[in-house]
Amino acid sequence: MFAFAAMVILGACGEDSGGAARPTVSSARFVMTPQDGNDAVAPESVVTVGSGGGKLAEVVLVAGDGSTASGRMSPGGASWYTDKPLRYGTKYTLKASAVDVYGLTTSTSETFTTLTPATIVSAEKVTPEKGATVGVGMPVSVEFDHAVKDVAVRAAVERRLRLTSSTPVEGAWGWVDDKTVRFRPKDYWPTGTKVSVATDLYGLPMGDGAYGGTGGGVSDFVIGPAVMTTVDSAAHQMTVTRNGELLRTVPVTTGKPGFTTRSGTKVILGKEEHVLMDGTTVGIAEGSSDAYRLDVYWATRVTWSGEYLHAAPWSVGSQGVANVSHGCVGMSTENAQWYYGVVTVGDVVNVINTDSSKTMEPIGNGYGEWNLSWDEWLKDSAAGAVTAAKPV
Repeated sequence: MFAFAAMVILGACGEDSGGAARPTVSSARFVMTPQDGNDAVAPESVVTVGSGGGKLAEVVLVAGDGSTASGRMSPGGASWYTDKPLRYGTKYTLKASAVDVYGLTTSTSETFTTLTPATIVSAEKVTPEKGATVGVGMPVSVEFDHAVKDVAVRAAVERRLRLTSSTPVEGAWGWVDDKTVRFRPKDYWPTGTKVSVATDLYGLPMGDGAYGGTGGGVSDFVIGPAVMTTVDSAAHQMTVTRNGELLRTVPVTTGKPGFTTRSGTKVILGKEEHVLMDGTTVGIAEGSSDAYRLDVYWATRVTWSGEYLHAAPWSVGSQGVANVSHGCVGMSTENAQWYYGVVTVGDVVNVINTDSSKTMEPIGNGYGEWNLSWDEWLKDSAAGAVTAAKPV
């Protein structure tokens, strides 16, 4: 990145003691970076113009299409500098004028061209979507169209992902794979919090000739009420609360031996009124005693591998009494439909008192980040903890 060396502004009287004639040529001189004719200027470079022997009167940086670059003049007009990244692969013309202590002006012009990145890395998906209302356990997820592996680049990316919230929230970005980074609060989001995330990485150097793009845009969403579900596998009961108030206790059945329901904290991924569940998709051989192919209704998903809370009218006799499912949480149709209407994506589901043979994966099978301690989550962050707050 180009640096600007501050110039000393010289003062003078109208004439010296020897009665020298008033000059007719301006004594102001320019110091400019980048140099005239440079055809490989880094887009993140700060263009600077300084004037010695006077002060700057006007500076304009114009792209080939006639648009002007954003810049700022320093107090007193000693220097001018760009305050936003330059466009990629663009020819610029820099025009400047300055005036000396006698009021005489001079001007200059130079051209340079920014380099064209070998690769553009952009955010291709941001979750939650703009306008969504989500539960208190919902992480913010940003997926990129190229891998980001270098730790220093990951840290730079985290610092450029601008996340703000109406209520101050401590949290951290963490990398769940080479293309996906998520923001998880230290504790659950406060109800009613308005959150905004901007993903513009333009002008960010990302190594090996790659630069950030403008994909993803801005996502604004709201945190809804704290709807918490606790499934007690040993008691065969499920309790649902909203903002600490008990809404309903529901008899359920969970996974039988060999198909234990994952214990731990899960986050609701989605809801489907109807799902065709086929045991062959989870490795159960067709024709075996455990095979199934069922039309399932009022299904609330908590893992990508196919774990749901759903209506199971075929097991009503076992609900509240025994665990007979293949890993899902089953309940009556009436209770499943009620539950489906109460919860939303991002709400929290805790499964307790299983035989502990299977636990929720922290990464890769949904939003399992809450199964990591805060210190463990920070290990996946390149830039460390931040406090998201409403912009000033």
